[in-house]
Amino acid sequence: MAVAGASNVVGTWGYNIMQRLTQSQRKVYPVNPSHPEIMGVPAFKRVSDIPGPVDLAVIAVPARYVAGVMRDCVAKQIRAAVVVSGGFSEVDDEGKKAEEELAAIARAGGLRFVGPNTMGHADMTTGVSMLGFMDKINPGTVAFASQSGNMGTRTMQQGMLAGVGFSRFVCTGNEANLRLEDYLEFFGQDEKSRVIALYIEGLREAPRFFRLAKDISLRKPIVALKSGGTSGSSHAARSHTGALTGSAAVYSAAFRQTGVIAVDNDEELADVLAFLLKQPLPRGPRIAVLTMGGGFGVTAAEACEREGLEMATLSQSTIDKLSAALPSRWPHGNPVDFAGLDMAGEPLVVSSLTALVEDEGVDAVLSLVSPRGLGPRGIVTDPAEAKAAAQVSSDRLTRLNDLAKALGKPIVAVGITPAQSALQPGTYVFRWEGVPTFPSPHRAARALKRVLWYRRYLESRRSD
Repeated sequence: MAVAGASNVVGTWGYNIMQRLTQSQRKVYPVNPSHPEIMGVPAFKRVSDIPGPVDLAVIAVPARYVAGVMRDCVAKQIRAAVVVSGGFSEVDDEGKKAEEELAAIARAGGLRFVGPNTMGHADMTTGVSMLGFMDKINPGTVAFASQSGNMGTRTMQQGMLAGVGFSRFVCTGNEANLRLEDYLEFFGQDEKSRVIALYIEGLREAPRFFRLAKDISLRKPIVALKSGGTSGSSHAARSHTGALTGSAAVYSAAFRQTGVIAVDNDEELADVLAFLLKQPLPRGPRIAVLTMGGGFGVTAAEACEREGLEMATLSQSTIDKLSAALPSRWPHGNPVDFAGLDMAGEPLVVSSLTALVEDEGVDAVLSLVSPRGLGPRGIVTDPAEAKAAAQVSSDRLTRLNDLAKALGKPIVAVGITPAQSALQPGTYVFRWEGVPTFPSPHRAARALKRVLWYRRYLESRRSD
């Protein structure tokens, strides 16, 4: 890999990219005409001076020099590049002309490139990342393309907090050569990626996008956050990447027709990704709620109904099972309230959830109670200690999750205290066992709504 614009100045793009790429155990050639050595590595004045083949060129030089570097890349027979440099079509008409020149040089030389005006990409399947602004990205099976580097960073961090790992990430930049539609097509064929996430400001090949999405969504979920739906945001998007945002209503209708799960913000995107990776799609809207207190249960029931879900009617058999373990004052209905039973232990939590999952009138279970007694009581302030608590998860919880998946009935949870829910032992236990945990009943209900919509879309397509 060649880095044109590599730098010894801490904090610059050239420094950050070099630092990250040298961690990939690949051969990295710094290119800088002013310095013989970058970060202890001998530097070259031009890309064409590098001996031997180069697979990827990363270009992080001022805009006026980019065309010259790209011509060097073509002369060197490099077939792939990432143009980090900004100052092109996102700026003015002169920048647009310069961007068109880059595209022409690449097209004539058989070179494909990301950008310009991009933060770059990361491939967690190979360990190659040029994202100097992220020290670590948890590996996983979500492929993510974003038309904003900052939103891409924020969304990945949101996802990792929810237990989501990523296979590949790319900030698409101005898309002068490779476009969002190209990444979608690749992700659809990529065996390393189970779920596709997109941050979209505007589509340059909308018919192609929706044609691809209609095919891919039958095999892999596509979750998209579309911005630029207001006049102010639309103008900002045009000045950001030069993308034409289009009508929000048109995009919404097209998403519905092609199976794209549309979300409203980055938190919701992370929530839906966590659900899709860890739980089966619900078969219907009937939700059972398990709670430690009445108010929390009422809030959860309201959140579900506001999202178009229904509170399940429990069978008498289920009520009898619960009555055998719970205080007589429990309300004998849904939500199932432990009625003040202090610090309910893990066996009672799991047995109650099992009874709800087995009820034929229940399609999904929302737990507002985390298993306690597997780790320290209360809130763990040390993440390492919380993780250790999760590792002692019992076989009962494992069997419960296996049963839920076999029956096609997802279990989701809500942390008791939102600010520190990620550090509660019970929350860690749930996440360890593949139960997505949300900071509020509203976010849990919204995620259930989104994935239920996707289930119904798949059923409608398969019945056509």
